Parts: sequence; C-alpha cells; structure tokens
Amino acid sequence: MIPFDQYARHDDSRMFEWIDGALELLPSLSRAQERVRDLLLELLGEYVEMSGIGLVIPAPFAIRMPEEMRRGREPDLLFIPNEFIETVQESYVNSHGVGLVVEITDARNRRLDRIEKFHDYQLAGIPEYWIIDVERREASFFVLERRRYARVPTDETGYYYSRTLKGFAFAPAMLWS
Repeated sequence: MIPFDQYARHDDSRMFEWIDGALELLPSLSRAQERVRDLLLELLGEYVEMSGIGLVIPAPFAIRMPEEMRRGREPDLLFIPNEFIETVQESYVNSHGVGLVVEITDARNRRLDRIEKFHDYQLAGIPEYWIIDVERREASFFVLERRRYARVPTDETGYYYSRTLKGFAFAPAMLWS
C-alpha cells in the first residue's frame, strides 16, 4: 500500500495513477497524442495566460480525487481556475480545484478514458471533461449538469465553446490538420 503523497511525488518519466493504494502504469503517449497535447497546451495556455483566469498544467501532474474514491488520476492536461490556484501543491491538486480535464486517447487507453476516468471525474464533480481521440479523429466534450456529464456538440461551424474557459472556442478539426 502506497500513500497518495508518495505516489504524487513519483518519477516524472513515467505516468502512473493511484488506485486503492496501488500504482497503475499508464501507457506512454504516442507521437500523435503528444502532438495534439502540445497543440492544446499551447492554445489553452496562451488563452489562460492572456485572460488571466487560471493555470493550465500538463501531465505528469496528479489530481487527488475525493478521499472516499481512493484514486489519484493523471490527465494529459488540466485547468485550475484562479480561485483555486492556492490549493495547488507541488505535484498534485485536489479535485475540487479543477475546472477542466483533457484526456488524449487512442486504442490503448480508450476504455480507461471513456469509462473509468469519465466516471471518476464525474463523481468528483469536475465541471468539464474533454476526450480527444487521435485515432478516430474525434473530440467529445462533456459538462457537468446536475452531477452528471452531458455531451456538448460543436456548433454548426464546427467550433466548441468551453463553458469553463469563458470566451475560449476552437475547431477540433484543426487538431488533425
């Protein structure tokens, strides 16, 4: 049994998640996943910095889920609104301080991101969750409504308007070009 605090300080060269006191190794990102992550990090990071609304953090960085869940998750990207920045620790943040989580998936971790993490982020009350599937070239966006995730489509021009990052919009199709 490994305590959460020890897990959160793990070696940054590999990504792990903490499930019921045990470490679960996550697959390394493929080149396609890295490219999409880096592009989103640049877009989100620039928007958040220019608007002064919070902080965007790439993996490896843990989210400590509510105590009763006994989980530590490591999303590919996460957004912390200004009002929760003071809660950010050196290697993790508690889930109540997270406004947006982004997972960049492929066949190796699609089930984990679409089912297990979807459930955990929903249960933890994280307001917005994006799943970007590099193999299928599709982006799915979810917002918390009455404690359950509801899928939000892009508009008729192909743009997605974030509810958490007020004023931020992008066309997911640009991720594949």
